[in-house]
Amino acid sequence: MKRNLVAIFCCLPLALATTGCYTTISVNFGNGTPSRIMVRSMENGREATVPPGKFRKIPNGSGDLVVTREAGQSYRFPRVAPFDVDRKYQAVGHSIFGPNSVTLKALLQTNMELYVLMPDEKSVNPSAQQPSGYPKRGEKTSQ
Repeated sequence: MKRNLVAIFCCLPLALATTGCYTTISVNFGNGTPSRIMVRSMENGREATVPPGKFRKIPNGSGDLVVTREAGQSYRFPRVAPFDVDRKYQAVGHSIFGPNSVTLKALLQTNMELYVLMPDEKSVNPSAQQPSGYPKRGEKTSQ
């Protein structure tokens, strides 16, 4: 038993060094509009469908997000980046090896403006100050 524990503790640093640890960076995108939307990360091409009143996580470190409404209109939100805002707006997940996820919570309103929420909020607090660059107004695209 003692030999097994020694082997595990000796091999663990080697396994971590060869496989590495990584941090998942994402946006928890909320839909404050009355219809379903599709959100696509221009950074990695990943997509998520978000029903009205719901949130969905989409991996996105610093790229633009494109939102497509059911009616077909698309809007680009430039550089939605979790690390571009103050840490108080970030939800940070931890493991025994340190931070393993950083998530920015954002909510799209019916006027096509994207607001940042505090990690524990579900709606825009009118008295809360938005971080620099927010709310972001969606730019109509031809996609």
